[in-house]
Amino acid sequence: MSAHKLKPQVLINLSVSIFMGVFAQLLMKYGMINLKKTAGYHKHIVSINIIKILFIIFTDKFVAAGIVLYLISMFFWIKVLSKIDLSVAYPFVSIGIIITVILAALTLGESVPLMRWFGIFITLCGVYVIVSSHKETPEK
Repeated sequence: MSAHKLKPQVLINLSVSIFMGVFAQLLMKYGMINLKKTAGYHKHIVSINIIKILFIIFTDKFVAAGIVLYLISMFFWIKVLSKIDLSVAYPFVSIGIIITVILAALTLGESVPLMRWFGIFITLCGVYVIVSSHKETPEK
């Protein structure tokens, strides 16, 4: 059975969860880049206590927005897990990893070498194999 045989609502919830996770990652990375540039907290990490460091990190608007997106993503993920097996759902997380790599390259200017693209291709093939083995089970 192929991925398109999953129920539309499951695919929607999966997609929302994955994309929110992707944007959460990008926002948190962007927030940390900005903190390094502006606050210079990383230079004085030994002299600042851990509470102050955590406060600086978690009060950054981009980091905070990323955390909120992760929390919302979690609710969509829970809806997915209530409908399909974890062994089918979890490989979809790797699609989020792939999208994150691509968007990090496009938006943050991160380098993605050829071997990483090869790994991404292999990952997509693996997700296809796993999801195509899914058989619809009656709801309990």
